[in-house]
Amino acid sequence: MRKLIALFLIVAFVFPLTLATLSVISISSWVLDRNFYTNLVSDSRLYEALLTEDLPGYFNSRGIVKEADSLPVGALSKALREVVTPDYLRDQSVRIVNNAFDFIEGRTYTLDLYLDAAPIKAALQGDGGPRFARTLAANLPGCAASQESIAPGGSLLRCLPSDVTVDRAADKITAALPAFLNDVPDRINLSREPINVNVQWRGVSWGFIGATGGLNIAIGVLLFMAAGAWLLTAFIGGEDRRGHLLWLGWSLIFPAIIIFLIGLAVTTPLAFNWTNFGLSRAHFGGAEFSPAFREAIVSVAGNALNAVANGFLAAGAVAGALALMLITWGLSTEPERPMPPMAIRGSVNQGSGNQGAVQGTANQGSGIS
Repeated sequence: MRKLIALFLIVAFVFPLTLATLSVISISSWVLDRNFYTNLVSDSRLYEALLTEDLPGYFNSRGIVKEADSLPVGALSKALREVVTPDYLRDQSVRIVNNAFDFIEGRTYTLDLYLDAAPIKAALQGDGGPRFARTLAANLPGCAASQESIAPGGSLLRCLPSDVTVDRAADKITAALPAFLNDVPDRINLSREPINVNVQWRGVSWGFIGATGGLNIAIGVLLFMAAGAWLLTAFIGGEDRRGHLLWLGWSLIFPAIIIFLIGLAVTTPLAFNWTNFGLSRAHFGGAEFSPAFREAIVSVAGNALNAVANGFLAAGAVAGALALMLITWGLSTEPERPMPPMAIRGSVNQGSGNQGAVQGTANQGSGIS
């Protein structure tokens, strides 16, 4: 009966609690690590791909510029490279990551994600403006029949008329840039609105706990619950020290194996295929990722998946080693053999006889005196 109760406790409590605890410990090495994310977003391959198609499409689709000033993606992509560099985009990404972690760690109360467009506007208003205009004009498609080169309400040429040279078109674009830039905000919001911490969470409580403190508290609570259920089950299921050790080892080894196998699975081609599948359905401001940007993210994700895998492999290996040590210790421990009932009865009777002899000797002594 005790073994059935212990088995039920393992299935209902020990296994899920241990699996959850090992999982949280596995991800704790990277999930809230600022450097982990800044290293990921510092890869230049992301921004070379981003400048090719995604960034121009983002500018056109998010209402950053008037619909009348939406430009062909191919021409805008080449022109933006005159004033937007991969280094600029990388610096913006690192700043966003740092701002997010300042909020997560409780250093600030507001999370405001935005792209600082002021340097781009300054470059367009300076020496970068003529270069941008020249490149844009050189890559504009020819205007179709009855198509206006400037959309109604727009400022910039969207196509090249047959009777206008590239130089002349570049001059027109340069002259129109000041009016165009007046409608472009200095900050391009990447979220609908900033995230603010509620008033009751401000001050000491939020700054002291934060997400990192919350994760550590969660790990501590899970460890306490899992260890309590683990030890209780072993003492219920085992009748002696050997049994206790074996119950401890066998109940721990299965969650450890699962965590270790997850770590191995993360590094397989199947994991990369699922990553690519997810990215193919992801959106960036309402626009799908371009194939080039998806390919860049999958390449960068390889480094992230290795870090994720290492966390699971380490947690599974440590827990598995502990489980094997307990099992080995239990198998090498001699079972405590209970005394047979006849031996116990004989021992009791022998004790009674000895007590009677002692009492008889005492009485004999009394008679002599």
